[in-house]
Amino acid sequence: MIDSKLNKRIQLILNIQAVIPNQPSHGVTWVLVVSNIDLTTNLPTMEPETFLQSTIKDAVINISHDYRYMKIGYYVSMHAEILGDTVIPSSKSIIEANRTPILLLKASKAGIPILPYLVTSSVKQIMSELTFPLVSFAVNPFSYDGYRIATNRSSLYRAVKSLSMNYKFAVCAQPLKGEMVSVKSIFGKCEAPEAVKRVSEKVYEVFKIPLCKLHVQNVGSEILLCGLQPLKKEEVLPEDLRTISEKISELSKTGGMPIG
Repeated sequence: MIDSKLNKRIQLILNIQAVIPNQPSHGVTWVLVVSNIDLTTNLPTMEPETFLQSTIKDAVINISHDYRYMKIGYYVSMHAEILGDTVIPSSKSIIEANRTPILLLKASKAGIPILPYLVTSSVKQIMSELTFPLVSFAVNPFSYDGYRIATNRSSLYRAVKSLSMNYKFAVCAQPLKGEMVSVKSIFGKCEAPEAVKRVSEKVYEVFKIPLCKLHVQNVGSEILLCGLQPLKKEEVLPEDLRTISEKISELSKTGGMPIG
């Protein structure tokens, strides 16, 4: 016997399938929004838990404040791909964007300015190859809350011990040449100076992560990408919801979904 909660989810899926006509638009028939955030959109919207029990096959926009590996935002994209759906973001992009060394390598190849970086768990290696001050990011699936700045040997030891979970994982260390700036990116859009906006737009163009926080360095007149992390749910404000909904509507009308 099907419990009432599951029965409601099945009925929601059937209702969505029934009311959406097949109207091709630039290679996209229709867009299903899977979101753990309450949005103000007229497009069909489904909660992640419901989508993960579905077999709906079509273009999917996965909206989450947290796309990290093993989080539900990651599994939504993976589920869509297993079904053969076109999805933003892809599970591959999620992994790449949330691993700082891979983020920086791929960003650099796409022409996004970055600083030299070193991936290691050895404080001695960091001090032998880089000079203070330094900024370090975690390189593991469990630590994600920003970065640590070290101005001397003792603060570097503390930073690496914390970010590496007592030296079990590597860290990504970079020279600190300017001011660290953190911005909220919504489909590549952010409230920041033009140079930061250009980097944010380019990062979205490469990785297609709808919601994230970007960490950059302002070095003179140049903005250099340093890292990316998920947003906290409370950081997604009402004005952000409007931006998200507008972008989703734009993608559904223009066929701006990646194909294949």
